[in-house]
Amino acid sequence: MEVNDKLMKQITETAYLTEENTPRYRPIMRFFYEKHEQAENWLYKEDIFLALKDIIPDYSIEKCQNDLDYLVAKLSLTTMQDTENANTLEKFKYKNYRYQMTDYAVEIERLTIRLEELEVKVASLEPRLFERIKILLQKLTKMETLSETDLYGLWIDLTSDFDNLNFSYQDFLKKFHEPKTEELLQSAAFIEHKRQLTHYLNDFINEYLRYNKEIKTVLLAISDEVVAKLMESLIDYQKKAPKLRPDFDFDYLRRVNEGKWLSLKKWFMPIHGISEGDRLLKATENIISKITKYAANLIELHGNMVNRKEEYKYLCRLFDRQKDISKVKELSSVILGVDTVRHFKGLSQLESDSIIPSLEVNPIVISIEPMSRGVRIKTAKSPVKDKSQEKQTLLEKYQEQEKIKKEILTKFIGKGEKELKGQAYLSSEERRYVFSLIEKAKKSNQILKGTDPVFGYHYLLEFLEEKCTIISEDGTFLMDGIKLEFEV
Repeated sequence: MEVNDKLMKQITETAYLTEENTPRYRPIMRFFYEKHEQAENWLYKEDIFLALKDIIPDYSIEKCQNDLDYLVAKLSLTTMQDTENANTLEKFKYKNYRYQMTDYAVEIERLTIRLEELEVKVASLEPRLFERIKILLQKLTKMETLSETDLYGLWIDLTSDFDNLNFSYQDFLKKFHEPKTEELLQSAAFIEHKRQLTHYLNDFINEYLRYNKEIKTVLLAISDEVVAKLMESLIDYQKKAPKLRPDFDFDYLRRVNEGKWLSLKKWFMPIHGISEGDRLLKATENIISKITKYAANLIELHGNMVNRKEEYKYLCRLFDRQKDISKVKELSSVILGVDTVRHFKGLSQLESDSIIPSLEVNPIVISIEPMSRGVRIKTAKSPVKDKSQEKQTLLEKYQEQEKIKKEILTKFIGKGEKELKGQAYLSSEERRYVFSLIEKAKKSNQILKGTDPVFGYHYLLEFLEEKCTIISEDGTFLMDGIKLEFEV
């Protein structure tokens, strides 16, 4: 995180939201905002007083003037003296002002409107955004054919779709982990919505998996040079637009744009650890698992509550028919359990988290040993077996295999030079040998050096422009053509 002067600065323009007279200040600012939306920016205090006198109890023109002075002092409003209608010196001295919202105040009022709408806002996932982002990124790879205006519009569309995707998934996960949602998941009314919700989440996961690989491929195709040209083009376009502020910080704008691009890459590519998209995938899978478990528990509980009454009646009749107290005790031990219980605690050995009936779960057998020191566990004594003959047989078999392998590779190396291009027919031993040379040389340049792991020869490996198809017993492999030179 970068800490600068803007981050440390106090936002004075928000003061009217938490003051004692906030019930008067907020209606004034909302009235200014509504007029701003109607392109009426400059207002007289008489306009404000007439609009609010019936809304605010005991409101007077003097209170209105005091409120406007406060909002001007807190930088929420700006003023301009009206000199056009001042046709006398007395009117000019009176200083009849017009008022207008500042840029900060406009954005703050927009924020308050969004906060007021949070209760009715529906957090949703938008799978169609993946396709839109892929298409916009593909257009970005052809930026040399776009004008500055088209490129700027493309950037606005791309960042807008990404923000919608990012914010919507964060809001959805947050809503899902709220206490109200947890309570709903454990209520009987949730069973009706379980199928619809899981289907909704599965659709989102499928769309992510469908487009994630394609988006990664496009992002890898966009080089750092292309990104640098994009940032320069965005700054050039902004510089051509008329600016009312001469001290506009274009360096800060560049950092903001670069941060947005980095966030987009992190969402689809694992730059530092897991990507945001994969993190969302895991979180969504956990939600589906939780939904399934809650629903199964509710269904089982609902079924038990329906049948339990009849079960109790049947058990009462069983006890009532018993005439011997010993038989009653036997029956109670079966139905209610033994009177002395010993509990054992340990790690579960279940192989699946699936919710299945308990009768279908395989029994778990756990061997326990006595804790008493006086009891010793007998160990079976067995003599040491002589396995030297088996070891010798395995060693001879291994040496024979190595001898055959070296004979094959000696023929392959031949005169010390080998080219693989076009179609090449290799045995599985030769194919594995070639791949081991490529892996050992660690592809980093066009001409590589390495040491042969079988014979210890030094070799040079050069990649050719022509492709090579290796046909072997264990499959067909397509790779770049190579030329091998051995210092035999």
